Amino acid sequence: MPETITEAQLGDFLQGIADAVTKPDVPDAIQAALGVTKGDLVAGFQTSTAPDGSPWAPLKTQRPPGHNPDPKPLIDTGRLQDSVGYQGSDHIEGVSGEGFTLGTSVFYAGVHQEGSKKKNIPARPFMGFSEETLDTTADLTADSIVNQINKL
Repeated sequence: MPETITEAQLGDFLQGIADAVTKPDVPDAIQAALGVTKGDLVAGFQTSTAPDGSPWAPLKTQRPPGHNPDPKPLIDTGRLQDSVGYQGSDHIEGVSGEGFTLGTSVFYAGVHQEGSKKKNIPARPFMGFSEETLDTTADLTADSIVNQINKL
């Protein structure tokens, strides 16, 4: 025998779908997206590439003695990389119901992200999102919303 639903039940169901889509409750997806983003940004430091995949300008000169001998830019002390990808005094991270915040309070971060003509420092963007990260985040969010709808 077919099951019937009332107009009120249908309205509640449709409202549940609308709420899930317009006001998604996706904390697991947001937390996962934050983890993926941090991993990608740290990988960028190791490969000397911007989030969009473009290579950073190489170092103009070798680092002086006593500094990291690795020729990769932006990892002399590791402070900037650590502040982006890990917890620490310079690390900025926050998660809300609507997304996440990720950043650094290292005072020279902006100069390296944007570059400086005055200081003759090329831009080496290290913050941002790759297309792959955006796609992964969209997939995680969509899956979470579908799971919410399935529970209605």
